[in-house]
Amino acid sequence: MAVIWSKESIVARMKEEGLRITPQRIQVVELLLELPHPTADRIYEAMVGKFPHVSPTTVYSTLKLLIEIGIARELANGSKSSRFELAETDHWHFRCRLCGRLFNLEPDNRESLMAAGTDHGRFQVDGCRVEFYGVCAMCRE
Repeated sequence: MAVIWSKESIVARMKEEGLRITPQRIQVVELLLELPHPTADRIYEAMVGKFPHVSPTTVYSTLKLLIEIGIARELANGSKSSRFELAETDHWHFRCRLCGRLFNLEPDNRESLMAAGTDHGRFQVDGCRVEFYGVCAMCRE
Protein backbone atom coordinates (compact mmCIF):
# COMPACT_ATOMS: atom_id res chain seq x y z
CA MET A 1 0.00 0.00 0.00
CA ALA A 2 1.37 3.43 -0.88
CA VAL A 3 -1.15 5.95 0.43
CA ILE A 4 -0.02 9.08 2.22
CA TRP A 5 -2.80 10.20 4.52
CA SER A 6 -3.59 13.78 5.50
CA LYS A 7 -6.20 14.92 7.98
CA GLU A 8 -8.43 15.97 5.09
CA SER A 9 -8.11 12.69 3.18
CA ILE A 10 -8.81 10.69 6.35
CA VAL A 11 -11.92 12.73 7.15
CA ALA A 12 -13.10 12.33 3.55
CA ARG A 13 -12.61 8.55 3.79
CA MET A 14 -14.48 8.45 7.10
CA LYS A 15 -17.40 10.31 5.48
CA GLU A 16 -17.35 7.93 2.50
CA GLU A 17 -17.63 5.03 4.93
CA GLY A 18 -20.58 6.69 6.68
CA LEU A 19 -18.80 7.38 9.96
CA ARG A 20 -19.88 10.28 12.13
CA ILE A 21 -17.24 13.01 12.25
CA THR A 22 -16.91 14.03 15.88
CA PRO A 23 -14.33 16.30 17.52
CA GLN A 24 -13.01 13.32 19.47
CA ARG A 25 -12.52 11.22 16.32
CA ILE A 26 -10.78 14.16 14.64
CA GLN A 27 -8.46 14.42 17.64
CA VAL A 28 -7.57 10.71 17.40
CA VAL A 29 -6.75 11.24 13.71
CA GLU A 30 -4.60 14.28 14.51
CA LEU A 31 -2.70 12.34 17.16
CA LEU A 32 -2.09 9.42 14.79
CA LEU A 33 -0.63 11.93 12.34
CA GLU A 34 1.48 13.56 15.06
CA LEU A 35 2.70 10.81 17.40
CA PRO A 36 5.09 8.04 16.32
CA HIS A 37 3.50 4.62 16.95
CA PRO A 38 1.32 5.64 19.91
CA THR A 39 -0.50 3.24 22.18
CA ALA A 40 -4.22 3.77 22.74
CA ASP A 41 -3.35 4.88 26.29
CA ARG A 42 -0.92 7.49 24.95
CA ILE A 43 -3.62 8.84 22.62
CA TYR A 44 -6.10 8.91 25.51
CA GLU A 45 -3.63 10.78 27.77
CA ALA A 46 -3.01 13.36 25.03
CA MET A 47 -6.77 13.89 24.59
CA VAL A 48 -7.82 14.34 28.21
CA GLY A 49 -6.64 17.96 28.39
CA LYS A 50 -8.81 19.01 25.46
CA PHE A 51 -11.64 16.54 26.10
CA PRO A 52 -11.83 15.96 29.87
CA HIS A 53 -14.85 13.65 29.56
CA VAL A 54 -13.41 11.42 26.82
CA SER A 55 -13.24 7.76 27.75
CA PRO A 56 -10.63 5.14 26.83
CA THR A 57 -13.50 3.28 25.13
CA THR A 58 -13.94 6.19 22.71
CA VAL A 59 -10.26 5.99 21.77
CA TYR A 60 -10.30 2.21 21.33
CA SER A 61 -13.52 2.21 19.29
CA THR A 62 -12.24 5.01 17.04
CA LEU A 63 -8.97 3.14 16.45
CA LYS A 64 -10.93 -0.03 15.68
CA LEU A 65 -13.08 1.83 13.13
CA LEU A 66 -10.00 3.40 11.50
CA ILE A 67 -8.44 -0.07 11.20
CA GLU A 68 -11.62 -1.53 9.72
CA ILE A 69 -11.72 1.10 6.96
CA GLY A 70 -8.02 0.76 6.17
CA ILE A 71 -6.73 4.04 7.58
CA ALA A 72 -4.78 2.69 10.54
CA ARG A 73 -3.15 -0.56 11.53
CA GLU A 74 -2.43 -2.17 14.85
CA LEU A 75 1.08 -3.28 15.71
CA ALA A 76 0.62 -6.02 18.28
CA ASN A 77 3.34 -6.41 20.89
CA GLY A 78 2.67 -9.74 22.55
CA SER A 79 1.28 -9.20 26.03
CA LYS A 80 2.22 -5.50 26.03
CA SER A 81 0.05 -2.66 24.71
CA SER A 82 -0.43 -2.54 20.97
CA ARG A 83 0.82 0.46 19.07
CA PHE A 84 -0.94 2.09 16.15
CA GLU A 85 0.11 3.81 12.95
CA LEU A 86 -1.45 5.08 9.77
CA ALA A 87 -1.70 2.42 7.07
CA GLU A 88 0.40 4.20 4.48
CA THR A 89 3.36 2.39 2.99
CA ASP A 90 4.39 -1.18 3.68
CA HIS A 91 7.54 -0.97 5.73
CA TRP A 92 9.46 -2.89 8.34
CA HIS A 93 9.92 -2.15 12.02
CA PHE A 94 12.71 -2.43 14.57
CA ARG A 95 11.60 -2.71 18.22
CA CYS A 96 14.14 -1.96 20.94
CA ARG A 97 13.86 -4.53 23.72
CA LEU A 98 15.29 -2.07 26.28
CA CYS A 99 13.40 1.20 25.73
CA GLY A 100 10.45 -0.24 23.76
CA ARG A 101 10.71 2.33 20.97
CA LEU A 102 9.55 1.30 17.53
CA PHE A 103 11.40 2.50 14.44
CA ASN A 104 10.29 2.42 10.80
CA LEU A 105 12.68 0.76 8.37
CA GLU A 106 12.52 1.08 4.61
CA PRO A 107 13.78 -2.08 2.89
CA ASP A 108 16.16 -1.70 -0.03
CA ASN A 109 15.10 -4.89 -1.75
CA ARG A 110 11.35 -5.25 -1.27
CA GLU A 111 11.04 -7.27 -4.47
CA SER A 112 13.08 -10.23 -3.21
CA LEU A 113 11.06 -10.30 0.02
CA MET A 114 7.80 -10.32 -1.94
CA ALA A 115 9.13 -13.00 -4.29
CA ALA A 116 9.84 -15.19 -1.27
CA GLY A 117 6.47 -14.38 0.31
CA THR A 118 4.55 -15.25 -2.85
CA ASP A 119 6.66 -18.38 -3.36
CA HIS A 120 7.61 -16.88 -6.71
CA GLY A 121 4.02 -16.27 -7.79
CA ARG A 122 2.20 -19.24 -6.25
CA PHE A 123 0.56 -17.16 -3.49
CA GLN A 124 -1.16 -13.79 -3.49
CA VAL A 125 0.30 -11.48 -0.85
CA ASP A 126 -1.85 -8.55 0.25
CA GLY A 127 0.78 -7.10 2.57
CA CYS A 128 3.48 -8.08 5.00
CA ARG A 129 4.85 -7.21 8.40
CA VAL A 130 8.49 -7.60 9.23
CA GLU A 131 9.74 -6.70 12.68
CA PHE A 132 13.27 -6.91 13.99
CA TYR A 133 14.03 -7.02 17.71
CA GLY A 134 17.18 -5.92 19.50
CA VAL A 135 18.82 -2.88 21.09
CA CYS A 136 18.59 0.54 19.40
CA ALA A 137 21.55 2.83 18.87
CA MET A 138 20.54 5.15 21.73
CA CYS A 139 20.36 2.31 24.25
CA ARG A 140 23.67 0.85 23.06
CA GLU A 141 25.51 4.08 23.95
